[in-house]
Amino acid sequence: MANLNTIEKQILEKNFQMGGGYVLNFSDRTMGEFFRDDVGIDIYTQKYNYSSGSKANRLKGLWLKSDDKTVAKTILKLIEYIESQILIDNLKREDFPADRINASREIAEKLSGKKIETKESKSKATFKNGNISITLQKEVFDHVQKLLNSGHYFNAVEEAYKIVRKKLKDITGKEKATDAFSNSNYEKIFGHQPVDDVESDFFEGVKFLHMSIQFLRNEKAHTPARDLDKNLAIHYISLASLAYDLITRK
Repeated sequence: MANLNTIEKQILEKNFQMGGGYVLNFSDRTMGEFFRDDVGIDIYTQKYNYSSGSKANRLKGLWLKSDDKTVAKTILKLIEYIESQILIDNLKREDFPADRINASREIAEKLSGKKIETKESKSKATFKNGNISITLQKEVFDHVQKLLNSGHYFNAVEEAYKIVRKKLKDITGKEKATDAFSNSNYEKIFGHQPVDDVESDFFEGVKFLHMSIQFLRNEKAHTPARDLDKNLAIHYISLASLAYDLITRK
């Protein structure tokens, strides 16, 4: 039996949408395939036939019959599945708040007995059928999605820029790009000094991108909130997402 307490089980049940006997958006077939191919077990064996035998109860049966490391692996694979389903629009990101995803990862970390290295989610872009689709940097998007959903576009842009500036300060100790991007801070930001003129130009480009964030944010911070076109706001936030991404890639 996995070492899960009542609160941890409730967090996992909520995160994996186990109400009504379901697990996320799995059918019986796709759940069997997922556990076979990604986890390496047969979830429909008699061993995991707990209570009604529904998908949710099968997962609970796994918690009862498997060791901590197997359950930890299952949690992490299910989180990976959630992220992939969000990316292809089969699940909605707002249904999986970052704090609950992180809590689930912490449960897996406790069960595995070791620190789980998790990188900050990078922005992603796809091109299909003539359309470009961009998934914003997770830390930026999670912070502003409620403002976007409620139509507060001006405030969403301002908050996105705050997140970028805070991250820059976390890395360098300086919030303003004009102060943060000194040669002495390049190793903190990029992991190393530029190795040639091409990389030096790239570092300078990232610096000027963050300077744009700095001055655009100043304009937002020192004027009253006003109506802002949704399309323009999303472009502004995409700029913030790129700026955040480029200083967290080292």
